Amino acid sequence: MPKLERRHPLAECESCPLNTPETAFVPTKPSREADARLVVVGEAPGFYETTKGEPFSGPSGQLLNKVLNHYGYARDEVMLTNVCLCRPKGNATPTKAAITACRPRLLHELRTSGATDVLALGGTAASALIDDARTITNLRVGPAKSPTAALGPDSPIERVVPTWHPAYCLRNADAFPALVGDVAKLRSTNTDAWTPPRWKYFDDPVEARRVITEIRNRFSEIVVDIEVGIEKDFAFGHPNEYDLLCVGLGYERGSAVVIGTTALSDKGVINSLRELLQNVRIIAHNGKFDLAGLYPTLGNLQLWFDTMLASYCLDERPGNHGLKVLAVEKLGAPQYDLEIQQYVPKKGNYANIPRGLLYKYNAYDVACTWELYELFKPQLETTYTPQEWPYDWLAPKSLRDVHDFMVAASNQLMYLELNGITIDKVHQNELRGIFSGRLEKIEAELDEIVSADVEPAQLKAFNPRSPKQVKEYLESQGIRTDTTNEDTLTGILERSSPTPTVARFIRTLLIHRRQQKLYSTYVDGIRKRIYRGRVYTTYLLHGTTSGRLASRNPNLQNIVRDKDIRRQFSVSKPDNVLIQCDYRNAELRVIATLARDEYLRDLLSNPDPKYKFFNELSDQLYGKDNWTKEDYIRTKAFVYGIGYGREPYSIGLEFNMSVAEANRRYNEFMDLIPATAQWQMDVRKRVLSGADLVTPFGRRRRFWLITEQNKKEVFNEALSYLPQSTASDICVAALTDLRPMLRGLGFIRLTIHDAIVTECHESRADQVGAMMQEVMLAKGKEFTDYVPFPTDISIGKTWGDL
Repeated sequence: MPKLERRHPLAECESCPLNTPETAFVPTKPSREADARLVVVGEAPGFYETTKGEPFSGPSGQLLNKVLNHYGYARDEVMLTNVCLCRPKGNATPTKAAITACRPRLLHELRTSGATDVLALGGTAASALIDDARTITNLRVGPAKSPTAALGPDSPIERVVPTWHPAYCLRNADAFPALVGDVAKLRSTNTDAWTPPRWKYFDDPVEARRVITEIRNRFSEIVVDIEVGIEKDFAFGHPNEYDLLCVGLGYERGSAVVIGTTALSDKGVINSLRELLQNVRIIAHNGKFDLAGLYPTLGNLQLWFDTMLASYCLDERPGNHGLKVLAVEKLGAPQYDLEIQQYVPKKGNYANIPRGLLYKYNAYDVACTWELYELFKPQLETTYTPQEWPYDWLAPKSLRDVHDFMVAASNQLMYLELNGITIDKVHQNELRGIFSGRLEKIEAELDEIVSADVEPAQLKAFNPRSPKQVKEYLESQGIRTDTTNEDTLTGILERSSPTPTVARFIRTLLIHRRQQKLYSTYVDGIRKRIYRGRVYTTYLLHGTTSGRLASRNPNLQNIVRDKDIRRQFSVSKPDNVLIQCDYRNAELRVIATLARDEYLRDLLSNPDPKYKFFNELSDQLYGKDNWTKEDYIRTKAFVYGIGYGREPYSIGLEFNMSVAEANRRYNEFMDLIPATAQWQMDVRKRVLSGADLVTPFGRRRRFWLITEQNKKEVFNEALSYLPQSTASDICVAALTDLRPMLRGLGFIRLTIHDAIVTECHESRADQVGAMMQEVMLAKGKEFTDYVPFPTDISIGKTWGDL
């Protein structure tokens, strides 16, 4: 394809891969120079921009206008441009060659804009304007950055503020507050400098014991932060797998002491630390990690205040609660972790950091944790007003109540992490064969489909893992697509009316991908994480906006119900058993309570242990005993769908119902539960009004940006938030009470949203099972007596048997 003439006199369009007849060119606006108050730089024009010939003229531009107007920037005062002025095919990220070709033009426009400040939208813009290779996730944290040296010493540009692109915020609404906060940095006049802490390290055992004793005699609240081989903010490993390198202690603002590696080898120092930390209020950031690391040497310690959990209580969006992020963003601290990065490349060990530098890093962690404690503590004290608190049968909570609840849970979840759960290596090896057989069978079916429609010379040895080959097959069937991800393929099924052969191909391919993912995540992934015969998941109380407990490395909260996969999780001794106690229809019982739905209440309150809720509901929908197994499954789909705002269309698609039939059955079901339908309507109205959703445990969820494009997704999340979060917290509350009661009887191995799995000797199974049921029933009753919260018990040698 021949190249066009230069589209901009200062761009090197001759060498640009975007300079073709198919790509649209959108110039900078305004084109005049020397009078802009601000320059906004994006990545490249979008679809709307190419149709109007003006940057930021589509939905993302409208959102940008609102934010800029809020801070006093009129659009005609702002120069709007992009790193590349031409739109890449498929809205792809511009290549390095395209960015380089357009760079002289961009730098010239910045130099002559008259502005001193630049707002860089997205990673491509930030990389082009800042001499820093980090991602936008890291670059946007903290104050404005210095512009690239390529602008030259005479450039008027003084500051670059990197932030999320508005288009990203439209797709990920939880990023919108960050965009608003980042633009505020352009108007910030706060020049208060952060004061580095006074700190000292002690490696001499005598001196270490002296300073620990002095702290014990003078202070009752102590910040604790440890350093081991990994960084707790992003490596979801367990500290007891690594050597303890140092312990930092903070006792007042701006001061810290560090007990060094040599001192920690002295028994007297360890005894002094134990006596100190067992008799003070411990403050930490992600304290579950620190106390787990201290447990092998100091024994049981109790966390009192956690600045990570406090941050989550105040801002429920995940991903914003790491200590370094908060220190820079909230306190104005420097990015002090940059000093150690040369010693700890990806997966590097902190033991390789020179001790003096490591101790300084530890002291800064301690000092920042103390400052965050002082910042967050008063912010947590506000109690919900009667207007904000919709649960008249429960006392209103404060955010401090939420924090304390999570800290109490953290103190108990630490032991689940320390203990882990045993993996049956024999079955683990068998699983590899099981999944190989499954995948081979699916691949044979795909080969059969493809070979019937495509000449062998055109597509040999079809590989379902190859997006290129998938595209080629679909194209041979008249379907062109730029991507082959699950959403795209599902969209083809739903909207394109494909032929039966293509529909069969897509469904089979999706099954293959799911089985492949199961294998890589829960077979191969588990095998790689076995340590001393067990896996040790890390529980995240702050990991989701849904309010549910999450887990990482491996993620056992969302593990599938595949019995073959679950059978690899086993007892640690031949004479032991696993006991699973799970709430029966927990989320539905929460919905019935919140909606005050008398119909659901009546069904869920039947005391007969043999009563089958879904049988009764199927009787009422189809006539007594006048339904099939397929009808029963559909009934469950509608019931569970109401908690997630699931629409009749998607249920009908899953169960091969016409749209008319799906709507009829959905309406019949909703007619039985008008109170729940009204409750759902009230939740939607509350969200649209801008009010917070508050759970009976005091957690809150805010929806920061609601548009026509994301409204459906927001409503679905809002409807699922209250039942999911509440049911999970009832189970977490039960675990918090139960674990200490099981000492000497058994060990809690897992918790999964609405279930607890305990291991004990088979002779104690009845006693432990009864104790689990009693505690879990009591926690359900603490939430409500509107409906009971019964549990089901199952016992077996593996998780798959439960």
